[in-house]
Amino acid sequence: MNFLTSGGNPSFADPDQLLEVLQPDRCPLCFLVRAYIYEHLKSLLDESVNDPATREKLFHSKGFCRRHAWQGVHQRQALGMAVIYNSLMDKWLQELPPKTRRFWQSRKAAECPLCESEKVRDLTAVREFVRCWSESDKLRGAFSEKGILCLPHLEKALGQKMNASARKTLREAGEKALKRLIKDLNEFLEKQDYHRSQESLGKEWDAWIRAVRMVSGEKD
Repeated sequence: MNFLTSGGNPSFADPDQLLEVLQPDRCPLCFLVRAYIYEHLKSLLDESVNDPATREKLFHSKGFCRRHAWQGVHQRQALGMAVIYNSLMDKWLQELPPKTRRFWQSRKAAECPLCESEKVRDLTAVREFVRCWSESDKLRGAFSEKGILCLPHLEKALGQKMNASARKTLREAGEKALKRLIKDLNEFLEKQDYHRSQESLGKEWDAWIRAVRMVSGEKD
């Protein structure tokens, strides 16, 4: 099986699955897509390192992108990474032109296959979240209490087709959650001023980390 194009295929269109991962400090869509890519990469390195189609695609992309390559390293997938990169380096050396050393720079790399897969799953996650939002009172209620979407996913979700009522409630809930974060962030900043520097930090202590997460996404 070519896991670069298939991989695992968990559904995001289950309100209960979304309810399980709702947290006031993380975007559930970032979390689920990141978890999917982690398992996708693990499956590839466990099962597809000798697949000719997988190797050929990775050759044209010059391996994984830096982010996904180091995710493979951090997963401690030594054997799978060694097999793939040994094959890639050997093939590149065989195709190195005899009179020039500009082979690496001259060939434009295709997109990292895991980046391609990530984009597809991200869009799927957004569409299925919107479907759940439109159909599940339980999800809307729980999200209003403790959910939050990062700015990119909130924008993508609001750009999907849905009825006016669902769009209004999603926008309101999304803005409410982000405003709570901004309130904590302002409290954190105020306590950096020397007038309040002796005050201990409360729940706002990590507001700046949460703000990074909401603007830039989950860390790798």
